[in-house]
Amino acid sequence: MNLAQGIKIYKENAKTVSNYFHMTVLQVVNSFFYILIYPFVINTVGVDNYGLFVFATSVSAYFMVFINFGFDIHAAKIISLNPVDKDLHSSLLSSVTVAKLLLELVSIIIFVALVVGVPFVRSNWILFVFCFANTLSCVFLPTWYFHGVQKMKVLTVIQLTSKLLSLPVIYFCISGVDDVGVYTFIVVATNVISSLVAFCMLFAIYHLKLTWPGLLNVKALLFEVQPFFWSSATNTLKQKSIEIIIGSLFGMREVAIYDLANKIFSVPSLLASNINAALFPVMVRKAQKNIIDKIIKVEIFVGLVCMLSVAVGGYWVIRLISVHDMQQAYYLSMLLSINIMTFLVVGSHIYFIYVPHQRYDFVLRNQVVSVISFYLFCALYLSLSWSIYSVVLALVTSALLEIVYSCSLVRKVKGY
Repeated sequence: MNLAQGIKIYKENAKTVSNYFHMTVLQVVNSFFYILIYPFVINTVGVDNYGLFVFATSVSAYFMVFINFGFDIHAAKIISLNPVDKDLHSSLLSSVTVAKLLLELVSIIIFVALVVGVPFVRSNWILFVFCFANTLSCVFLPTWYFHGVQKMKVLTVIQLTSKLLSLPVIYFCISGVDDVGVYTFIVVATNVISSLVAFCMLFAIYHLKLTWPGLLNVKALLFEVQPFFWSSATNTLKQKSIEIIIGSLFGMREVAIYDLANKIFSVPSLLASNINAALFPVMVRKAQKNIIDKIIKVEIFVGLVCMLSVAVGGYWVIRLISVHDMQQAYYLSMLLSINIMTFLVVGSHIYFIYVPHQRYDFVLRNQVVSVISFYLFCALYLSLSWSIYSVVLALVTSALLEIVYSCSLVRKVKGY
């Protein structure tokens, strides 16, 4: 390939490259932001209090998945296939927003019952309430729209700006172990405000309109996206259960150690997994087997490079920012890095094969197998060795099984 051909390919796919770049920058900066302030926060509020923050955040994540209800991929697909139909965009925005508000109301009722009924939650209710308030960002953050129109740059600028503005607030307002609630409030407020700004941008930039949709339309939308909801719910159940299990069995210090490992792992994993998400708006219109096979081969190589980066870079990250003797986080991050292959291979199956061929049920089946196998492996490994390594190893083993099962499902897709 000569330079002229390279330039031509870039111009033809400039929007996809830009979408990937800004989508990745958004999430990587978000990860680096928390790594940057990590030593200060954990030294100030303490390991146990920081672990409690992570634990409460994990609980709120279940509600966030419920409120998102699998809208993102389905709605982004509709926008991608109809990029200039503003009436359709406005109608979809209205239906998604009303549906999320109804789900938020249900979540509030369940959360109140949780606070009243669970002593541990009740004794730390302020922290849990602040974390739960982050669900408002799910209601108003229109990632799916910016993803569908391939304008992630707008969302990136909004969220990056809000993170930078919150940085001095965190450093000036956090001064002791009793300020973990203040830290939580700042983090959540930053997320909610940036979500509201992004939501308002839909009206200012794209001139969309909110109208009250018929309840039958909302019901039909919820029914249509429910396979994605169950898929997201099972995946989150698996991912966040790790922190819940570690916190319940081993303590909040171990939760903080796992969280640091996850932060190290998250940066290269985001670089890798966002490839599929960025290509999705283009591939949903031309899902050809030969192109998909080439993409998967390239992604396997990318995955190996990302795993190597965790092994090399993770060591220095621990040396530079680790406090309170958290060397375990390095070894856990290396173990977690194996999951990058699952994000890439299974992600390509979902975005490029299952969704374009309307096999939403395969997305769900794959996740169900993954989450059930995780709990089975977790029980097995913990019976052999009572440590947090057993829990993380169970996650990795279930992820590898997920690749094998997903490959078997691909063969059943007609037309592929």
